[in-house]
Order: sequence, then structure tokens, then C-alpha cells
Amino acid sequence: MNWLAQFCAMIMPRKLRVIAGRGAAKTTEIQVERLIEMVYDIPGAPVAWVADTFANLTANVLPMVFEALERKGFREGIHYVVEKQPPTFTEKECADLPEWLKPHFWKPYNKIISHKRTIVFFTGLNITFGSLDRPSTLAGRSYVHVFGDEVKYFAEAKIGNLLKARRGYRLQFGHSPFYLGETFTTDMPNTGNTGEYDWIFKGAEEMTPEILLLVWKVAAVANDALQEYLAAKEKFYRTKTDADRQDYLNKYKTANRWKERWYNLRHHPQAQSMFLIVSSYVNVDILSPQWFADALSSQLSDVKAAILSMPPRIDKGQQFYPNLGERHFYTDGNLATVEKTLGFRDAEDCRLLRHLNSNRVLEMSMDFGNMLSMLIAQDDGRTLRILKEFHSLPPEWVRELADKFLHYFEPHKQKVVKFYYDRSGNNYKGSNQSMANQVKEAIERDATGRPTGWRVQLMSIGQGNIPMSDEYAFMRELMTGHNARLPQLQIDAIHCRNLKASLELAKTTVDSKGRIGKDKSAEKSSDHKRLLTSTNFSDAFKYMLMRKEWVAIVKRDLGRGLPGGAAGAVSVR
Repeated sequence: MNWLAQFCAMIMPRKLRVIAGRGAAKTTEIQVERLIEMVYDIPGAPVAWVADTFANLTANVLPMVFEALERKGFREGIHYVVEKQPPTFTEKECADLPEWLKPHFWKPYNKIISHKRTIVFFTGLNITFGSLDRPSTLAGRSYVHVFGDEVKYFAEAKIGNLLKARRGYRLQFGHSPFYLGETFTTDMPNTGNTGEYDWIFKGAEEMTPEILLLVWKVAAVANDALQEYLAAKEKFYRTKTDADRQDYLNKYKTANRWKERWYNLRHHPQAQSMFLIVSSYVNVDILSPQWFADALSSQLSDVKAAILSMPPRIDKGQQFYPNLGERHFYTDGNLATVEKTLGFRDAEDCRLLRHLNSNRVLEMSMDFGNMLSMLIAQDDGRTLRILKEFHSLPPEWVRELADKFLHYFEPHKQKVVKFYYDRSGNNYKGSNQSMANQVKEAIERDATGRPTGWRVQLMSIGQGNIPMSDEYAFMRELMTGHNARLPQLQIDAIHCRNLKASLELAKTTVDSKGRIGKDKSAEKSSDHKRLLTSTNFSDAFKYMLMRKEWVAIVKRDLGRGLPGGAAGAVSVR
């Protein structure tokens, strides 16, 4: 098993969603390993295995499943049967077989009317295989767990209907960490391709890494205890001494105790879902470096997504920020000394940020709407560094977003924030109900109304409309990095991952009059996609950068008003 498969086997969550490159052994080492665990953990349970099409199921999925079962010691006819009634054996037929090999097939809890497209294991656990192009193959039944491979081809509505069939059998299987779970794997979806879907990313929001790592630590201890027990048992069988017998029995109790702790911890509500993105390099020991060299030199359009699990990028000619490059991002934003002090349950705060000057004011920008997007930056006079991002999605609102900021930057000494925002934030300012004032009030006073010590300066009072064509021209000039009177741009790629994706995936549009705009369609997507694909964070980025003094510099250097709008389209009042 590669390290990824071992990691998944040690955590064994109820819900597992993995995006992995081709050749990463997703089916043979992750899916089948979980299936074998269920054979022993939920004997007699009905589970479903779904594919996008029946042709893919028979041509690609089933051969891999059978190969993996064979390699792991499961023999057809002894440990499982395919599309047939489980066999019964007479005592005479079993007389010459060792006890562990005697094929006793337990009866499934569910009634199997037809054994077509089923596998029944010796413990009674049975799999019904089906496909989304033939939904009737899985209809009308109840399942305890659902498997699916290459789920990027699964339409969300269709797989959603199937997941409703996870029901029943609570009395028999409710004790298991696998009960009503799912195991989904795929390579990187490209929603630009027709027929590919990225709903699997929803798994990221359900995950609590700290608790999952705690499960992993307990599994590691349990694994060590098991090895010590087996070594002690082997020693006793050699020596036959009373001391060695007592030692091996003690280690047996210890191993069982830690296995029980691992099993019980997997029931923790925050340990039941895991989401991972990995490249094909997790299986480099098996695939060999030459395999990767050949794959990467093939120049196929999807090689970065399929092998390296990199989200698909749009062509430079389609990008709204065409001069954006890797030089604008940094990944060394964490202080190693602070990282080492953080435990699994410790919450991060701003002391982790390498490039934060605690004695300087902070700069903040926001985009308002159904999702609130907040960016935090500092300008040292030469470089503007965007250090951290925050967001709130319904039902969260201003109070929750402000609390995230207050908690994270509580240790910051200079508690002054310069706040840049959209002109819509000034609406209703006469009644003190503007969004800008609400954010200001929420940061300056906590939920109980007590002063927090922070002072927020509103920097966009009187802000006019910023046409997208003006933004396009301004960002092209700023991101070249050649204008000494404009700041150098640096973005923390780790702490501002959603901003990074928003900038990289923003596309241009051109209207009937030839004016350049920004494609805003992704803002209407579901919440899980919005964080990575919408332009909300890029709009917050716009308000941070397009300040009156910097806009004026670009206008003077271009010798005219910014293209695409009137010369005075960007208000600098």
C-alpha cells in the first residue's frame, strides 16, 4: 500500500472523499481496503457500488475490484461469490480443510431477490453494483454504505437521489463507524468539460483535520501495540516460559484496549468525514519516475489535472488578470517556531504570520453580498502583502465574520484598521445602517457591546462606481510590477487560497460595444463552489488595490482615462 492508502486505512472515516491523480491506486488500495474492513465490521449488511455508466462498471471498475480482492487473499468461491446464490457445503466436503478455510457463508440481513449484479461475501455482506445511466439497477433497496469511483462524472442530482437510499438497518449496523457512510474517489474534475461535476469539493467543508489527526495518532499507537503483542506471542511459542506467556497476554490486552479506543474515536462527530487532494506521486514507488516523465511529456491538455491534481486553469487570453503570475504569491508565510508550538486543538492566530508587523496598522477590504469576503493586508511603502482572508456564508453574517477577525488578530498590538469597500457599503449611511458602518461597529464592539480596543477608519466614503473595464486596465498595469510608483503585490497562497483561486479563474467577457468585463456567473453557484470559483474575493481584492492615489498614478501614466469608460469614471473623492 502507498502512504495515502495507509493513511486512509488508519483513519477509516464514515465518509471518505478523495481527489487523486491517475494511477494512485484509488480503487485497489483505498476503496477495496475499506470494503474488506466492512466485510468483518458489518457482516450481513447491504452496500451499493455505483459507476457513471454500466459499460464503465463492467470494463473498468469490476476488473480492478476482483484484482484487488485476489491480491489481498480473497478467493472467489471461498470468500465471496459473484452473481450467484452463496454455496452450501456438507461436512464431508469440509472435512479436509483447515478451520480458517472452511467456507461458511452467513446469511445476509437483507432479502436478495435476484443475485444479478451482486457479490456476496462469506460474512453475508453483499454489494449491489449499479450505474447512474441505469438507475433502476439500484432502485427500491436500502443500503448501509455507498461506494463510487470517478465520481466527477456523476451528476449531483442523480447521486443525491441514490444517497437517499442509505437508510434502515440501524438496529443491526448502527454501531459501526461505516453506517450510512460513503467512499468516493476521482481525479481532478474540470467543470469546463461537459459532463464533469465538482460536487465532491463539498467534503472539504465537513472535515475537521485536528480530530482526524487525533484518530491517526491513536491508530499509530494501536498499530505499535499490535506489533508488540505479535512479537511477544511469537517469543512465547518459542520459549514456552510462564514469564513470556504472561508478557504476551498483557500485550494482548493492551493491543485490544487501543484498538477499542481507535474504534470508539471514529464515532466522534468531527471524525466522520475526510477530504483529500493528492497527485499521482503518492504511488511513485509503484509507477516509477519514468511513468511520470512519459505522462508529463505527452503534452495532453488534461495532464496537470489528471496527474498532478491541479485545478484546471483558463488560458491567458481568457483571464481577467492576465499579468497575474506565480511571482505574486508566496508560501513561506508561517513562522516555523510558532507552528511547532501549536497542538492539534490549538487555534491559530496572527502570531503565525511571518510577514505581519504587529506595530503597524492593518488594511482591510470587503465585498458585500450573500457571501461576505474579507481580505487583510499591510503596506510597508514598497510592497502590499495580502496576509489573510476571512469569509462568511449564510446563515453567518457580519457578527460572525467580525468575530473571526477579532479572534485571529487579538494579539496584534496596533489596533487600527483602514477599511476599503464597495460604494454599496455607503448606502443608508444617514441612518447608520450602511454595511460599512455595521462592519465597523462589529469590529469595534463585541457581541455584548463592549469595546474591543480596535478602531476602524472608513476609507471609501464617497466612493464611486469602478467599471470592470477600468479594473482590467489598472490591474494589467499594476501586476506587471514595472511601475515604481505602484506597490509590489504579494499574496499569501496558503492563508488566501480562495483569493488565489478567484483571481486565477476569473474570465473576461466582451459586450456588444467591445467593452471588457468580468464573468460573474460563478457567483450564482452553490456555496461550496463559490469559495473557489466565484469573483467575490477578486472584488474584495479590487477595493484593496484601486485606491484613489494609485488609480491616479495609472491614469497619468497612461496619459488618458482608463480604457473602457469615461476619463473620470473612477471616482477619487
